[in-house]
Amino acid sequence: MPSRSHEIPLRIVQNRPEMVPVLLREALGYPVPEHTEAVLTSSVLTNCDPKEWNSDGAVLLRDGDRPVLAVVVERQNDRDTEKHFSWPAYLATLYGRLECPAVLVVLCPDQAIARWCAHPIEIGHPGFTLRPLVIGPDDTPVITDPGQARELPELAVLSAYAHGDTDPGVLKALVEALDSTGGRNRPFYYDYVLAGLNEAARQELEGLMSVETYEWQSDFARKYVGIGREEGREEGREEGREEGLEKGIAGSVLRILTKRGRTVSDEVRTRIESCNDIDTLNSWVDKALDVDHAEDLFD
Repeated sequence: MPSRSHEIPLRIVQNRPEMVPVLLREALGYPVPEHTEAVLTSSVLTNCDPKEWNSDGAVLLRDGDRPVLAVVVERQNDRDTEKHFSWPAYLATLYGRLECPAVLVVLCPDQAIARWCAHPIEIGHPGFTLRPLVIGPDDTPVITDPGQARELPELAVLSAYAHGDTDPGVLKALVEALDSTGGRNRPFYYDYVLAGLNEAARQELEGLMSVETYEWQSDFARKYVGIGREEGREEGREEGREEGLEKGIAGSVLRILTKRGRTVSDEVRTRIESCNDIDTLNSWVDKALDVDHAEDLFD
C-alpha cells in the first residue's frame, strides 16, 4: 500500500549512507569496493538544462579522496514505465559527473513490484542493457541476532518490516535495535514497522516491548510507549502500559495522516487522541495508510 510511511528506507539512507554498501553486500552479494567512507552526494543528476533528472537519493563511496562507487537509490511503490527512461539517465549522468563506477539500487515494499523493477532495460546500443539491482522483501536480510541489531539498527528495522509477519526472531531483534536507536528516528522506525505487520505480529511486538519481557536500557519505553509509569506496583505498571500504548498508537495514526498530506481537523485529532480502545486505534492505523480524507477513518 503506497504511503508516506514507505519513505522510511530512504530516510535510513539519508541518515546512514553507510547502510547502502551494507545492503549491496548483504542483500545482493554485490562486490563492494574497498572504501573508507560513504557520504551523501547530490541526488540532482543533471549538469545542464533543459531537462533535470532527480533521483530519490544518491550515495558516494570514497577511498580517501578518490571516488570508488556511486549508488543511485530509488524507492519504487508501483509500476512506472517512465523509470525505464529516467533510470539509465541517472546512472549515466552520475557516472559522468563523478567519474567512477555507478550502480542503481531500487527498494521495493512488495515482491511483485520488485520483480517488475528487476526486468532488464534495453537502451538500444549493443550490449548496453541496464539490469537494476532490486531489493524486495524476499531479498532483505533476516536479522535475528541482538548484537547485530544493536550494531546495525536500521538494517534490523528493514528486516522486521519485511519478515516480521513470519519470523518472531526479527521482532525480538527489532526491540534491541529500537533501544539503541537515537530518539529522533526511533518513533518513525517503530511506526514504519508497525504499519507493515499483520495483527498477530503487532500483538507479538507489543508483548515483547512490555517491561515484564524486556529490561530497557534507554528511555524508549518511558518516552514513546509509556510503559512502567508507576514502577513497583503491578496495577500501576499495567495502567501506565495501556495508557502509553494508546497514546503511542494514536500518535502513529496522526503521524501517518500528516506524512501523507491529509488535513487533520481539531475535531478529528481530538477523537483520535481521546480513543482508549486499542483495537479501534489499530484499525485506524491500517485505514490511515489508505484514506483520502482523515474523516474517512471513522466510516
